Amino acid sequence: MSRSAILLFNPSTWRGVGDATAPWGLMALTTRLWDDYDILFLDQRFDPDWRERTAERIRQGGVLAAGTTGMTGIQLRGACAFLKLVKSLAPNVATVMGGVHASVLPLETVAHHAVDYVVVGEGEEVFPHLLECLAAGRTPGPDLPSVVAKGTGGASTVPHARVDDLESLPEPPWERFDMSRYLSGSPYGRMLSVLTSRGCPHRCAFCLHSHPALAGRWTGLSAARVHERMARLSRSLGVEHFHVQDDNFFVRTARIEEFVSLLERDSGPGFTWTVGGAHVAHLKRYDEAFFRRMRKAGCVRLLIGAESGSARILERVGKRQTTDEVLEVNRRLCAAGIRPIYSFISGVPDEEDDDLRQTVDLMFRLREEGPVDVGTIKPLVFYPGTTLYAWALRNGFVPPDTVEGWSGITWDHYMRLPYPWLTTERRRFLIRLYYSSLLWNPDYHWVSSPLFSGLARLLMPITNRRMRSLDFRLAVMPAVLEWLQHRAL
Repeated sequence: MSRSAILLFNPSTWRGVGDATAPWGLMALTTRLWDDYDILFLDQRFDPDWRERTAERIRQGGVLAAGTTGMTGIQLRGACAFLKLVKSLAPNVATVMGGVHASVLPLETVAHHAVDYVVVGEGEEVFPHLLECLAAGRTPGPDLPSVVAKGTGGASTVPHARVDDLESLPEPPWERFDMSRYLSGSPYGRMLSVLTSRGCPHRCAFCLHSHPALAGRWTGLSAARVHERMARLSRSLGVEHFHVQDDNFFVRTARIEEFVSLLERDSGPGFTWTVGGAHVAHLKRYDEAFFRRMRKAGCVRLLIGAESGSARILERVGKRQTTDEVLEVNRRLCAAGIRPIYSFISGVPDEEDDDLRQTVDLMFRLREEGPVDVGTIKPLVFYPGTTLYAWALRNGFVPPDTVEGWSGITWDHYMRLPYPWLTTERRRFLIRLYYSSLLWNPDYHWVSSPLFSGLARLLMPITNRRMRSLDFRLAVMPAVLEWLQHRAL
């Protein structure tokens, strides 16, 4: 007896980024499916023939379901294109959407003509049960409360499926995938992104972790499991550098200390690593000596959400840290030889120019203390599911009425976002501030262009003056960078 087939599709992010991040969430979803189903896994970033391959597999028959995922923004464009293609070729194939956007707006998502079901929350347990229902010809019932089916109404609040203990999940079956496509170049050699935890105990108002279903939740793999995963991937794939893509890697002090001890036991792990999510509230627990141990164990960079140099803005967004704490952590990291990378935001409700001047002042102080990427000051987008999204609704934001419409809600389209509280002049100012701050980082972690680095160094005296004065009226190069980005969209 032939097995049913499942089609899974990872939609593309903005193509100008060159993002090769492994879709660990969607890959983990398949862990318990391979024994029972034939799986066609497509990644829009690397499979330009995804339409043809989807059509060919449907023509072969036996397709039970097609699933995709997506964050609010560009990914929704590809996700909808995939599901519409499936429905046009095989109306009886069940279509399923999960991921961040569908989880925070499940009823709006399932209303799309090409979406039959929405999985709300983490799908490792729920999705296999949904497939069992579909194979048996049953509509999901109360035993699957985190599944929203088209035409069944649905409660206004849908419970999020949760994985309370990440350690309980089996390893994602990466040997089933062409992992070479997810290796990318970096200053430290062949790089692969990995996840070691989910969630964040903080509730910053601009972040999805302020959503009631997620607020305060964090679960992580044990230090031994993280160590074994990295060592195995390094051996099997030749990975030389790992980008740990956790939202907050340093939540459990004992876990980090044990992880570093395991790497030290290896007498050098044979790879380096960068952490892409760190909070000063946790980093301040570690002294310079421990950071030196981390550096010796392979840690080279940390991305830290500093957000603002204004105490008023930090309080407004619920960021539990002070500028003094940021500066002290910066000193310890620089002394230990670990390069910090900072990120900042602008466009916060009630923000004034003086708040931005305090942010720029903090960035200057960070640069004076050591080799750092002071990062960019990026305009804030009020994403659904966050605390600030509720503020946006109260202040005149009218949400898109289609899933495709949400694909344009991204900072790349900042000048066109329906934010009535922002004038065109203010938007232009914030965009030019962002691109000027980008030019402030010749060796920025996310830009690997010798031409950009050379221009940024050449323009540094001008950029310093512009950032100090917040005067971008004749800022030619930031305008050119903005034009180049929009051409790539």
